Parts: sequence; C-alpha cells; structure tokens
Amino acid sequence: MTNRRPRCCDLSPVGHNQAAVMASCVNTTNPDRSTGMRTRGKRGNNNVGKMDVRVTSGVTVAPTAQLADRRKSQELEICKMRLEWQKDKIDELTKERDYLKEQLAASLSKEPTSSVQDSSEVLSISSLSSDGSFDESSNSSMSTTSSDEDRKKRKKGKAKKHKKSKKRDQKQRKRVQNPKQVVTRYNKILRLFKRGGTMSAAFKRLGVDRNTIVATAPIAELFIVAPERYKELEKNMQGQKLSLFATQCAAAISADPETEEKFKAYKSSGKLLPLKTKKD
Repeated sequence: MTNRRPRCCDLSPVGHNQAAVMASCVNTTNPDRSTGMRTRGKRGNNNVGKMDVRVTSGVTVAPTAQLADRRKSQELEICKMRLEWQKDKIDELTKERDYLKEQLAASLSKEPTSSVQDSSEVLSISSLSSDGSFDESSNSSMSTTSSDEDRKKRKKGKAKKHKKSKKRDQKQRKRVQNPKQVVTRYNKILRLFKRGGTMSAAFKRLGVDRNTIVATAPIAELFIVAPERYKELEKNMQGQKLSLFATQCAAAISADPETEEKFKAYKSSGKLLPLKTKKD
C-alpha cells in the first residue's frame, strides 16, 4: 500500500470543528480590515471638510477687518493733522498778541519820556553852540534833531486838538435834563442845517439820535412859535418828565389854529426843522 498525505477535505468532524474555532478566534483578535479602512476614510473626509471651512472663513473675514483698520488709521492721521494745524494757529496768535503788547508798552513808555528827551536835546545843542566846535556831521545831526522836534511838536499839537474835540463831543453828547437844554440843542441843530448841511450830519455832529430830537422837538417849536404859551406850561411843569412836557407842547400847538398856522409857516420858511412825525 502506498502512503498518502491527508487533505483538508479528509479531516474528521473533530478537525473541522477545531478549524472553525481557530477561525473565530482569528476574527475576534483581528477586526475586519474592510471596516477599519472605512473608518479611516471617514475620519480623513471629516478633517478635509474642517480644513475647507477654515480656509473659506479666513478668506471672507480678513478683507473687512483690513478695511476697518485702514479707515481707523486714516481717521487718526486726519485728527493728528487737525491738532497740528490748531497748535500752529495758536502759536501764531500768541506771537501776534505778544508783539502787540510790546508795541503798546513801548508807545506808553515813550509818551512820558518824550519831554525829558526834548530837554536833554536842547541842553546838548546849547552846550555845543557855546563851545563853537561844530562840524559838518554835527550840523547834520542838529538838523535831524530839529526836524524830529518839529515832528514831535506837530504830533503833540494834533493830539491836543484831538483831545479838545473829544471833550467838546462829550460835553455836547450829555443828556438834556430840562426844557432850556432841549431848546439850546434844537437851535444848534437848526444853525447847522441852515449853513447848508443835512439834518443827519447835524445829528451826528452833536451825537444825538433822530428819534430823540423828534420826541423833544415840540418843546422848542412852541418856544419859537408861541413863547407866552410856552411860559405858561413851563410854570406848571413841576416834577414832570420831558416826554410828558413835549406832548403838552404838541397839544398846545394843535389846539390853537393861529399857532398851528404860524407853526406851518415857520416850517415852510426854514425857521423850524422840517421834521416829519407819524401824523404828518
């Protein structure tokens, strides 16, 4: 008999059972490779999705943030430029103020010392003339000093005239307090008007408003047209205001037809100011 090797199909039932048990053990120890590959594929797919989301989100957000930063930086630069411009302007104004203060202080300090300088110059000139040592340079200096003195004297004269005119204006611009002052002021304006000027120029010369003259004009008009009636009203005026006395004088002119006609004739002839009231 020839010897044969046993095959798998020739195993006994017990051998078959042992092979099945071994296969099951192998399956339990080593899980299915196909399932493992699937899980790995899924994990890889999830990571790819996450990466895509991150990249896309960075692309959409970054430009807006950059624009906002640029705008903020531009606004800051504009604010800095404005602040610098304001600082420069303040410096210029302070310099101008200091310069004007210096000029004012210098002009004020020169006024009281001008008389002392004049006297010293006169003494120096007299001493030079007594010594008799005059040169061409000294003659030129003498001429310049004399011209300076003449200019100073002229300036002083102009300043005195200006001060006098200011004092006159202040005296004329004083507020009237009684009917006599009203009449004198009216006569001054009438004289200036008769000389060929205008009423507005006369008012400006005396520093009076047109409305004040119109309000107090009936007092002077009654004094010129009917002096007797004016005296009667003036006697009864005790503690009254000028405005009330002016209304009484206007009523007295309009109450008597003779005085009213005389009043109109005086106005047309130029003996009274051609003032127009609301009634006219």
